[in-house]
Amino acid sequence: MFWNFSHKVNNKNIILFLFLTRYSETEKQQSSERKRCLKDYLVCLLQPFFLLMIIVFSRPIVTAQTITGYLSLHGHQSIHLDGFNGLESYRISTTTVDSSGHFVLSYSARDYGAGTLRSGDETPFILMLSGEDIEIKGQSPSNQMAISITNGHENQWFQIYGKEHLMREQALSAWTFLKEMYTSDSLFSIQQVPQTSIQEEIQRLQEEDASYIDRLPKDSYVRWYLPVRKLVSSVSTIAQYRTEEIPNTIAAFRELDYIDTRLYKSGLLKDVIESHFWLLANSGQSLDATFIEMQYSMDAMMESLAGDEHNLNEVTAYLFHLLERHSFFEASEYLALKVLNETSCTIDSDLVKQLETYRAMKKGENRS
Repeated sequence: MFWNFSHKVNNKNIILFLFLTRYSETEKQQSSERKRCLKDYLVCLLQPFFLLMIIVFSRPIVTAQTITGYLSLHGHQSIHLDGFNGLESYRISTTTVDSSGHFVLSYSARDYGAGTLRSGDETPFILMLSGEDIEIKGQSPSNQMAISITNGHENQWFQIYGKEHLMREQALSAWTFLKEMYTSDSLFSIQQVPQTSIQEEIQRLQEEDASYIDRLPKDSYVRWYLPVRKLVSSVSTIAQYRTEEIPNTIAAFRELDYIDTRLYKSGLLKDVIESHFWLLANSGQSLDATFIEMQYSMDAMMESLAGDEHNLNEVTAYLFHLLERHSFFEASEYLALKVLNETSCTIDSDLVKQLETYRAMKKGENRS
């Protein structure tokens, strides 16, 4: 009996053991399934986050440079920084000067070139946005001679040149006046020693100006910018007082690269076009000779712009309207026919309509 009783108990234990084992395996399977579901849920939940992190860290890092300043007359006033794309300007950043006259603006690598700092309708203050932090101090952007640049090498070089160049130009004008007097007036023309001294001083001033630019770092933006700005600003003086420099000045305009990004970002493109053709019109030549010179200049410009569709359209449209506005219709016709007949780039439809008027007139003239 004892054995039978024990046998019964063992059967029950075996049954209980088998039940518990089966339950345990089922529990493990369910636990594993729950873990797998939880894992899948977390993956789905975090996947957008990981994708966002990949996008963020795979993008190039764009660093911003700061322009900090103190303008004593502009407390609580808005001040903004503008950059240039071709003939147009665009807003880079804006801020409000605090009560004590301090402000901070920023710009990035895409703004590389020249910029203007302006408050309201005042005369803007030109800055070299060459990738350096800049610090200025003064009263107002319009009072440029009273502004000091305490940080930013290229802007310091630009400011130093601006002040020295102005003084050299004033001295050069005086010496040029004396040169004319000592060569054309019989009272002074016999004085060879003063004439020699005058010519030597004129040459020294010109060489000193060029030497300053040559000493600047070759990869600096200001080294490219200064000669182009000088070229633009000098045309009036050259046309009136230094006419012997007209041929070289016109040649310098024709050598400009109109698809150079530095020119596109300089804010000088409009001035370059206007000054170039103003000098041609005021070079003292006959009207026919002037038109021929304009044709040579337009040939050089179109050759430079070949292959750059955007710049070609922008420069052509501006030059076309400039010539028409000043009644240089023969030059307008030459430009229109050249662009329509010889350019491989796509021309904007609005510009084509304007240019086609000259081609239509030309056909009418040929038929008659």
